[in-house]
Amino acid sequence: MTPLTTIRFWLPTLALCLAWSTTAPAANVDLTTLPRRATVQLTIYNSEDITLVRETRFITLKKGANKLQFSWAGTLIDPSSVEFRALEHAAEIDLTDTVFPGQKPQHLIWNINSQFEGQVPVEVTYFTSGLSWQMDYVAITDPEEATMQFTGHVRVSNNSGEEYENAQIRLIVGTINLVEKIADLARRRGIPVPQPVADGGKREEWNRMRRDVANEAFGQAELAAAAPAGAMAPKAIVKEGLSESFMFSVAGTETIPNGWSKRMRAVKADNAKFEIVYRMRAHQYGPRPVRFYTWRNDDEHKLGDSPLPDGLVRVFRDTGRDGLSFLSQQQIRYVPIKAEIEVNLGPDDLVVYESVRSDTERLNFHFNWAGGKEWVDGWDERTKWTDTIRNYRTKPIKLELRRIWDGDLDYESDTPTKLFDYRTAEVTLDVPALGKVAYPATILLHQGVNAKQQRINLKEKR
Repeated sequence: MTPLTTIRFWLPTLALCLAWSTTAPAANVDLTTLPRRATVQLTIYNSEDITLVRETRFITLKKGANKLQFSWAGTLIDPSSVEFRALEHAAEIDLTDTVFPGQKPQHLIWNINSQFEGQVPVEVTYFTSGLSWQMDYVAITDPEEATMQFTGHVRVSNNSGEEYENAQIRLIVGTINLVEKIADLARRRGIPVPQPVADGGKREEWNRMRRDVANEAFGQAELAAAAPAGAMAPKAIVKEGLSESFMFSVAGTETIPNGWSKRMRAVKADNAKFEIVYRMRAHQYGPRPVRFYTWRNDDEHKLGDSPLPDGLVRVFRDTGRDGLSFLSQQQIRYVPIKAEIEVNLGPDDLVVYESVRSDTERLNFHFNWAGGKEWVDGWDERTKWTDTIRNYRTKPIKLELRRIWDGDLDYESDTPTKLFDYRTAEVTLDVPALGKVAYPATILLHQGVNAKQQRINLKEKR
């Protein structure tokens, strides 16, 4: 199927009409075949559903008046964003005006006055919608769960109504905050902040500011240059930092037909080390220990070239018998450089946790006298708790235990303990293979008038 083209022939044959002055007879009007795009570049930003398209074409001009028609019929192109400029002989080529003919909706005509005759490269830029991208990752560990192969792929989908052949693709990661920036731009211009609704002229003002803000946000991306990949080489991703976001530029070009998606590899790390950690947090994960894979987006883990976009991570283990065992999948959020990546593999039946309460005693009573009567309005309760972790695996494990305590209490343990927050105690325990570890603690809970504030007071074991 022949790709759509947004610059078409003028007249019944949909040809590009390059004419002499309007006084020339119709018989002298020349029709030329429109060349294919020389290049096209797509800069796709997901959350605002906006893509900057930059095309170059070679057209033939004659001295005097020329007419060039642009059509966006059947596409999601924003016609008010379309711009035209000559890349060569710019001083000799003047775009005199742009006409939107009422009898031909979804068309515009550029009237061009040229002092140059011959072929010239021109650039057409515009914003469109309907192009999007998403990231997905696959982590495959070795049979011993010591190292992993971590890969990430970008999938670009085109539902814009236009087909883009041999396009250079750039993906914006992060946030531009268009709404906030539009409001700031309006304040700087000393005008009321327009709303993105059809209420008279405000709609067009919103669109105009949206284009201005998007152009500013995409401006730094113009510095990115993707070198062509070798004919047999895999696609590479060039990462470049922007002020508020990051950009992935896919090296080489890709054809993205309308209604289709393309998948390209963006991240690859072989034999990357990772850690296995167990977490017991009843308030967060339930009553059983939960197993995690954790690693970082840094050089040590053969990553760290750029932040990683949001995406779905699927985790597998190599069985060692020419097969893979599926372990888990999880959506991860934007991961900055050096930030931790963690995937929840779910509860592990081979690690068991139990907590036992014993030896409760009451002491430090506070008495209140009133009306000839005496009663207790404050006291302390001392309780011993023992948490036990049993490991039925043939490898030692590390378990992070967090437990929330309500009330005003003093906390003592022989095992080094720290506070995660003012009412959450945290301890890390190393549990041997096929063994167990006991974690004893003594809690002195202040009740009634003995309680001063909601907090845990860590005490050194006497």
